[in-house]
Amino acid sequence: MARHPEVSEKSIIQAGLEIENTGKKANPGSIRAHLGYRGGLLRIKSIWETFVQKRESKFLQEQPSAITLDALPESYSSNAVSLMKKVTDALEQLTIEAYVHSQQLFEKRLKTLEKTHAQKLEQYVESEKSADKSVTKLENELDDLQQENQQLAEQNAKLLIENAEYRGRLAVFDSSFEITANKQG
Repeated sequence: MARHPEVSEKSIIQAGLEIENTGKKANPGSIRAHLGYRGGLLRIKSIWETFVQKRESKFLQEQPSAITLDALPESYSSNAVSLMKKVTDALEQLTIEAYVHSQQLFEKRLKTLEKTHAQKLEQYVESEKSADKSVTKLENELDDLQQENQQLAEQNAKLLIENAEYRGRLAVFDSSFEITANKQG
C-alpha cells in the first residue's frame, strides 16, 4: 500500500506562489519552510520546477509561427515596424536614463563614503595628536620624577652620612660621659 504524500502538489505550488508574491524567489528550501518543514525536498523541487516550466512555456511559444512580418499586409507590417521602432527607442532612452540615474546614485554614495571616511580619518588624526601630547606630557613627568628621585636619593645618602656622623659623635659623647661618671663615682 503506497504512502500518501505529506503535502499535496497544490499546497506546494500555492506556497511557492505566496513566496513569490512577497517579492522573494521561491526555491525548494523556502517552500518547505513555508509549509512548516513538511514534505520531501526532492518532491517539492520536482513539483515546483515542473510548475515553473509550464508557466514559462505559456509566455514563450516553443515553435515560431509560420507567418513572418513581411507576409502581413502593408498597413500591419508598417504599424508593427513603427511600433517596434518606438519600443526600441523607448528602451534605449530608458536604459540611458537608468544608467545616468545609477551613476548619480553611485556618485552620491561615493561622496557620502568619502565624507564619512574623511571624518573618521580626522578623528584618528586628532586621537593620534592627543595620544602624542599625552605621551609627551607623561615622558616629561617621568623625567621630572626621575630627577626628583635622584635628588631624594642624593639627599638620603647625605642624611645617612650625617646620621652616621651624629651616631659616632653621640657614641663618643656617651662613652666620655660614662668615663666622667665613673671617675666621679
